[in-house]
Amino acid sequence: MKNKTPINSIYHEYLRQVLQEENDTSSLFIATKEHFSKSTGIAYPYRSNFYTFGVLHNGSCELQVGISEYKLKKNSLTLIGPGIVRSWTVNNRNAENTTVFFKPSVLGKPFFDGFLGRYDFFKIGANHVITLSEEHYETLCKMLEILQENQPEKKLSSALLYATLEFIDSIYNRQKVALSLPRNEDIVRNFTALLNEHYRTEKQVSFYAQKMALTPKHLSKVLSAALGKTAKQAIDDLLIFESQSLLKQTSLDIEEIMYWLGYDDTSYFSKLFKNNVGKKPSEYRSTP
Repeated sequence: MKNKTPINSIYHEYLRQVLQEENDTSSLFIATKEHFSKSTGIAYPYRSNFYTFGVLHNGSCELQVGISEYKLKKNSLTLIGPGIVRSWTVNNRNAENTTVFFKPSVLGKPFFDGFLGRYDFFKIGANHVITLSEEHYETLCKMLEILQENQPEKKLSSALLYATLEFIDSIYNRQKVALSLPRNEDIVRNFTALLNEHYRTEKQVSFYAQKMALTPKHLSKVLSAALGKTAKQAIDDLLIFESQSLLKQTSLDIEEIMYWLGYDDTSYFSKLFKNNVGKKPSEYRSTP
């Protein structure tokens, strides 16, 4: 395989091509209904090189991140870090929302390098959509209004962005503690985290079951009840989801994608892809 790696949707390219913002050169952008109503959207799973979070004011949407599917409604807060593949499976461009896109470079001194890595909600396997209480929703909306008003002032906007992230972090951590996940939900969350870490090299259910001190049968039973799919189906679904992004966002040829995902049988990979997507990999890539 050639020395190639997956390409992330580049920040300013995304602003130009998806949000139709030709002249924005900052590392922080705040999009509203006005921007999304004229957006072309992205009709396939994709990854980006920037951070994003957004709150839905009304309407509804559906989002897939890895093997997790979310139904968004009013007061839903979406949180996604760079390099994470996502797909808007039901995208309502008339829904009113405020979404922040930013690159780490917007947070210069006095913020220390890598501090964004301590926010669990931006990590792979996190709970990428949470529901805000009315009080937290109102407070966040006010903070976003102030951030938007001061966006041109880099130092001030950096401080306001940091304050907003800290506010979100406090909500996220309180919800995580308050949830006290039932055993089965805890199993699903742990499996998702393990799968996102090992999917390229480990495709056997037994590997994940052993890591979690469960039998493969019990793991699949829990996942079937929670996600409507067995452990094997979840593994295959994530690999297909990732391959869709690679086919659309990179110049890797199909064989290179297959090897990057840990497959060595072209016919098996093509058959698996077609059974899940309804098209051969080559047909999917050429479809607009």
